[in-house]
Amino acid sequence: MLSNFASSWLISFVTLASLTPSVMAATYGVSDTFIGRGFLDGFVHEAITDPTHGRVNYVNQATALAQNLTYASNNAFVIRADYKTRLNPNGPGRNSVRVRSKKQWKTHVIVANVRHMPVGCATWPAFWTTRANG
Repeated sequence: MLSNFASSWLISFVTLASLTPSVMAATYGVSDTFIGRGFLDGFVHEAITDPTHGRVNYVNQATALAQNLTYASNNAFVIRADYKTRLNPNGPGRNSVRVRSKKQWKTHVIVANVRHMPVGCATWPAFWTTRANG
């Protein structure tokens, strides 16, 4: 079923928090794991105006699930943009998903298993980490 979604991201996400942040050669251990449906519990869908001023309409979790822009199974989490709606060139952008973790880490290493990343004209797949204030 997931093979039908050409512009999907399948993500398994593990965060490794530093146990000794003041040491140059820090030792890390797994502090949080977000795989499949666990991603929905660990992250918030942000229905905000795009801070990079792109032509996109970020939607909340309920809308993302209803429009199949977000999908979670036992071992996969899918994020995608709406690829079915015909847009007005002068109207708002395409519906998409922007997620933010509920937890914040002072120091961390992220291990993400991205099984598919969309490519091609007019795609801009991105995975960002940001400070608490943006």
